[in-house]
Amino acid sequence: MKIVKVETTRSTVQGYCWILLHTDSGLIGIGETHHGADPAEVLMHEYAHGMLLGSNPEDIEKIWQQMYKRASLFGFMGAELRAISGIDMALWDLLGKALDLPVYRILGGRTREQVPIYFSGIYDGVELEKDALQDWSRQCVDDGWTACKTARFFQDYYGDTAGYISAANVAEGARRLEWVREAVGDDLEVGLDLHCSFDVPSAIRIGRAIKPFNPYFMEEPIQPHNPAALREVRESSGVPIAAGERILSRWGFREIIESNAADVLNPDIAWAGGISELRKIATYAETHYIPMAPHNYGPLSCLALTHLMAVIPNTRHLEFTPQHYAVWNAWLDEPIEWAQGHLPLPQRPGLGRELNAEVLAQPRTTIEMD
Repeated sequence: MKIVKVETTRSTVQGYCWILLHTDSGLIGIGETHHGADPAEVLMHEYAHGMLLGSNPEDIEKIWQQMYKRASLFGFMGAELRAISGIDMALWDLLGKALDLPVYRILGGRTREQVPIYFSGIYDGVELEKDALQDWSRQCVDDGWTACKTARFFQDYYGDTAGYISAANVAEGARRLEWVREAVGDDLEVGLDLHCSFDVPSAIRIGRAIKPFNPYFMEEPIQPHNPAALREVRESSGVPIAAGERILSRWGFREIIESNAADVLNPDIAWAGGISELRKIATYAETHYIPMAPHNYGPLSCLALTHLMAVIPNTRHLEFTPQHYAVWNAWLDEPIEWAQGHLPLPQRPGLGRELNAEVLAQPRTTIEMD
């Protein structure tokens, strides 16, 4: 089997780029990346010329290494890793189809029957008042959610370019978490996403204020590129830190892990290097007893992560945003099902879904073998 054609197509919503790898056997593997997809799409076709067309798609590790070594010419990678991520996802989908097995089977088999998910964006659209927050928290617990994440408790202060937040504003944000605890106790894990918005003193101030209310984690309180500074926030605030959405490849995660700068890792499979790379990040994190709770922002990413997190032993939760559910399923030939805070494992070969006819009817950029 060899790759004979590479195609990409784009969504007009949320900046998704999908890649289709065609083989001489008639099988097609699909993958995706998102955000900043314009340069990633260009690079996908550059890799197609030099490393994909004519290659055996079963040689996933060989192809990944070739692409990474080519990309490393340019130093710290963004678009390059997004392109590699989408291609890698498509290669695993193709291998599963060739073997007539779901991806989790060829990754080593499952360690769990279903994948736990947390409700990301739980308070989007909810009034940040006591009664509204408490009523909705109770409803979510009644619906079977045990974990969630919100960016809203401190989002009014993300825009300060100096990274500062006042004591009064910290108290306001912490009070919202206190209201949730009053309503549902510890039945709902609550993570707070701070979007890399604060400096070290402000992040510590927030952490100390929310610590009495037992947060699940404080995600990316500062930019993650200085692990020593992130560790200072972790140690001085006394609350668990989640990091990794903005970190690329195992080399990016190495320092975070070895510095004890984070309690939970949340890489994005469509940015950090695909299934192959997240498996390696998870394995290294496991040696430090650090759990994985990946960032999840696309339909094929969600499927790929479901397979991966069914396999790795240090799964904690997969991020899941129900508000994206209808949009994602509009692009797939069969909906992604979820219930009671879990995703079932896809059973069809490969990733377990195909892009639907509407997506495939969009214009595609194509490179074929001569």
